[in-house]
Amino acid sequence: MCGRRTSLSGVKPMFNETKFWNTFIIIIASLIVVYAIVDIFVLRKLPKRSKNQTTLINGLLILGFASIMVLLIDSLGMFLFLQTIMDKVLGICVLALATTGIVLIFKTSMTTNFAQGSMATLGAFFAARYILYLTATTTLTTIQKVFLAILVSALVAFILGILIDVFIIRKAKHVTSVGKQMITMGLVLVISGLIPVTFGGLPLEIPRLSYDIVPVTLFGQSLSIPQHSIYALYLTVIVLVVLFAALRFTKWGLGVRATASNEIVAKMMGVNTRIITAMSWAIAGALGGLASVLAAPFGGQVTTGLMVSYQVNGFMASILGGFSSFGGPLVGAILIPLLQGLLFYFSNLWQNAIVYLIILLIVLAKPLGLFGKKIAKKV
Repeated sequence: MCGRRTSLSGVKPMFNETKFWNTFIIIIASLIVVYAIVDIFVLRKLPKRSKNQTTLINGLLILGFASIMVLLIDSLGMFLFLQTIMDKVLGICVLALATTGIVLIFKTSMTTNFAQGSMATLGAFFAARYILYLTATTTLTTIQKVFLAILVSALVAFILGILIDVFIIRKAKHVTSVGKQMITMGLVLVISGLIPVTFGGLPLEIPRLSYDIVPVTLFGQSLSIPQHSIYALYLTVIVLVVLFAALRFTKWGLGVRATASNEIVAKMMGVNTRIITAMSWAIAGALGGLASVLAAPFGGQVTTGLMVSYQVNGFMASILGGFSSFGGPLVGAILIPLLQGLLFYFSNLWQNAIVYLIILLIVLAKPLGLFGKKIAKKV
């Protein structure tokens, strides 16, 4: 394997890569063998086999995840394991926001929005240009300018979400789900072409909310985390708590659940599904706009490819957790960056491929995702 990296202290981690991968393969193979043996010799002789299969799969997944975590801690040591978690806080926050937007659109429009990342990137370009304007005309501090830029990015993506739904998706209401997906893929090309025409071909920059590094002590280990990541965590938690409260306790949230269950019946019960869907696209866009400004300082510069990796991982997190819930994809948004970060110590070439392979194995066992359920067509 290649791609071994050093820790933040500059000390190269000492572990046996061959032993790690051999043990990793043994864990996966053992889980598959145990499932096959129990299914053939036990479950097939019991009533309600499918229910028992689900219980077995859930148990094996929990056991497998715990085994892999123990293996990683044993191989890397507690310091590198915990420091990787600190390093991935920002990535988790950005991915959580992006994933929530993807699921929100899916539940109301029954399609996957491949333009989610492009919408967010457009907001980031407006934010970057606004920061340049504030720098030239005001004496605001960096953190004040970035917070205002976050509002601008979210507002731009919010409005763009409404425009896309009203003038494009709504006109394609009789188009199949796959057709709508193709439309959103076309939007990626349109937005990607619009950005250089509007902002020029040179990349822009967005500063961090703070450049400080905060020392943290956890389980006796002296760790560090960027202050920017802490601010991002606060913002993400506040935004998602408010959003989930709105989904749970407001009329709009009830409309989202009704539309996701059965749009026709929701209309018969007086739910204005047009407004529900438009607001869902708008809020999803705003979430992406917020995520893009948080991610931009660590991505180097604001370019048209700023949110590509988050877009891909957002879909992977949604598939892993299950599109039928909001909590499941959030779990996926936490697990994917952590696994990518931990596996990077062993191979920077195969880290993503291995994570996606793990997701594939899980989806083969649970096609609806870890927390996915069949959508019941009722209100």
